[in-house]
Amino acid sequence: MKMLELLSLWGNGGLNGTLPLSLFELSNLRMLYLDGNNFTGSISQDIGQLTMLKQLTISDNPITGVIPSTLGLCKELELLRIENTDIQGTIPEEVCQLKSSSRQVYDALYIKADCYSDYLKCDCCDVCCDHNTQQCFQDNRENPEDSDAKLQDHQTYNSTNTIARIIEIKQKIESEVLQRGATFYEIDFDDPRYLALEWILNQDEMRVPSDAPNLVQRYVLALIAFSLDSEEWGDDELFPSWMSGEDECTWYNVSCFEGRVLALQMSKLE
Repeated sequence: MKMLELLSLWGNGGLNGTLPLSLFELSNLRMLYLDGNNFTGSISQDIGQLTMLKQLTISDNPITGVIPSTLGLCKELELLRIENTDIQGTIPEEVCQLKSSSRQVYDALYIKADCYSDYLKCDCCDVCCDHNTQQCFQDNRENPEDSDAKLQDHQTYNSTNTIARIIEIKQKIESEVLQRGATFYEIDFDDPRYLALEWILNQDEMRVPSDAPNLVQRYVLALIAFSLDSEEWGDDELFPSWMSGEDECTWYNVSCFEGRVLALQMSKLE
């Protein structure tokens, strides 16, 4: 168990009680998803032992207490979601300092918490939610009645130009495509896997959201193209070339059924 890198208890609902101290002995843990349960008690200072931790989500739990300053020891942390909990106090400076560390934008720490109206004080949060209504805002100083930053629902925050989109797309691809708990943090910038991510995030004219049903297959097709150094396959005027902003099911020699890729005619790709 100590070699465990991903633990997802998200959405179980029926899980309750306090977080066991043995959880913080999983020194190789990179992703810990505890959202949508009924965990109580507080977060132990021992969380600082999870120095490999990259993503921590404990939203939608009646957890109390404060965020331990030892969380700042998790230098690789890139996602912290603690909205809709009973955590109060202040986000420690040690955690906020992780946002200013030398990182690529894809690895910048993103924090979402109940910091609207200072229910939980936070000077470095990206999105603040109202603890009572669970409406969320990009700036906790905005007036929820007239602000353009108002979000319809904290579960559907998905603007195409936000750090949230970057984190959510990375998380989905890491969990569904990359193997054995691998993360983009460990991958070289010239690796086809990273190049395909960069294309999805910044160059793809389609700008697919993180919850798009075709996100993974579009990423995989881009990965194939970068792996074979053929980013613009096809010159047939009847079909868009690969890596265009068109639906990937219309790309040259890609066959789909009901929006799902079924076959690639690779022999005709040059």
